[in-house]
Amino acid sequence: MTRKQLSDTSRRRVLQGTGAGVAAMMAGCLGGGGNGGGNGNGGNGGGGDPTQLPDVFMLTDYNNEPWQAKWDSLSSSFTDETDIGVNIEYSGMSGQQENRLATLIQSGNPPDINTSTFDQVADVWSTDGLATTNGVVEAAESTNGELLSTPLTVDDDIWQVPHGYYVSNFHYREDVYEELGLDVPTSFAQLLENARVIDESDLDIRGYGLAGKKVGKSQDEFQVYLSQMGVPGVGVRWKDPDARNEVEAYFPEEEVTTLLQFFKDISQYSPDPTSLGWSSSISNWLGGQFAQQYHLNHWPAGIAAASDIPEIAYNTKTAFNPYWEEGGVSKGDSWLYEPTPDGHHIFAGGDNTPGARQWMEYCYGSSLERSANMYQQEPTRFLPIYADILESDTFQGFGFWDQGENQQLLDELVKIQNVHFGEHYGQVPESNVNDPVFLYVQRQWFHGEMVNRVVTGSDSVQEAYEWGRDRLMTRLEEGRNRFR
Repeated sequence: MTRKQLSDTSRRRVLQGTGAGVAAMMAGCLGGGGNGGGNGNGGNGGGGDPTQLPDVFMLTDYNNEPWQAKWDSLSSSFTDETDIGVNIEYSGMSGQQENRLATLIQSGNPPDINTSTFDQVADVWSTDGLATTNGVVEAAESTNGELLSTPLTVDDDIWQVPHGYYVSNFHYREDVYEELGLDVPTSFAQLLENARVIDESDLDIRGYGLAGKKVGKSQDEFQVYLSQMGVPGVGVRWKDPDARNEVEAYFPEEEVTTLLQFFKDISQYSPDPTSLGWSSSISNWLGGQFAQQYHLNHWPAGIAAASDIPEIAYNTKTAFNPYWEEGGVSKGDSWLYEPTPDGHHIFAGGDNTPGARQWMEYCYGSSLERSANMYQQEPTRFLPIYADILESDTFQGFGFWDQGENQQLLDELVKIQNVHFGEHYGQVPESNVNDPVFLYVQRQWFHGEMVNRVVTGSDSVQEAYEWGRDRLMTRLEEGRNRFR
């Protein structure tokens, strides 16, 4: 799937931000970048000779030791060639990074570049705070092949320099499955039964790792699993799939309460769900705390291999997420449309927007070898978003794959891209709800809080559903008032 073929997704990720209050705060601190009439070429870099521009300021959560060494090497060679300096600040992951970004913006010192999924900077975009990335992306595609997943594109303007994309997967411990004679589940009922068998066995491991924090992984897990029930995971759909000019709430009680009951049932086989989010789900997986979970790409296995925990790395396998088989739902009914791109956003109000574009083109648009090497630091966290990279000699020649039995991790990535993404996403055309009201509702966090309320026992399943339905209607009306 190319960006041209998927151009009707242009507003899928618009305004998934954290609300009008943050948007208003950002509006007063950011220069205009243009999403509604400007050309997106803002920035106060001053023009003229690039050597007179200040350093490019980049905030990134690509921040482990290999990444820091990579950024140091790349920025040094970039400065030698262009005389443009690069100042890189390393942030924490989702949650910490947004706080740091908000602090920088509020102080009047926004970065030139921020690395994240689009939803983390959607409010910046909504207040004309981002600059377009058309030229950079065109150079990257010319060098590395077409995009496999679509960054935010509005009226042919692109608002991200994409790095990689996340495919949602079911992760399981193959050694535990073999020990207990389990089959890979294809339905919720099978997954729950596997969790029970594992948890009640003599093995010192829990049956499932359920994310139950109010935000983050629980939100994502709820939306993906609801999509696997053949209904929109966010609870919003087109009122008329043919006209596609207005959205409505669709949060069917049977499916949502079934899913919430499933989470409640499986939580009894999990470590404390309220302790599990993205980061802790990886650290607990490496510690052998549970044998099944929802996660992204082949990320946990790669970290286990890099951490020299072979019994975890090589026994971590992936399958596509189970479906609600009891309801007659199969892969042709999934509402998962497209994986989420992660990458770099250029700020219109930074001090060196032109230099930021030049720096990004240097990293991704100058040679296939250099682009492919951008994935060497965390080779299983992201799937390369450009079509020619995964199969390139450079990517497949990473020394990481030759360590221990790591070649199987590469094989798993190829399977995730070709089978999980290629065969399970984009099955239902109307699931492409490219509407700003939909996207506003998507990022309001009540889905994850519903899970939290059920697994902590503060609400019954029915009470949580009614609470979530009320929040959905409230947020939907807020979105309509804001964007109509």
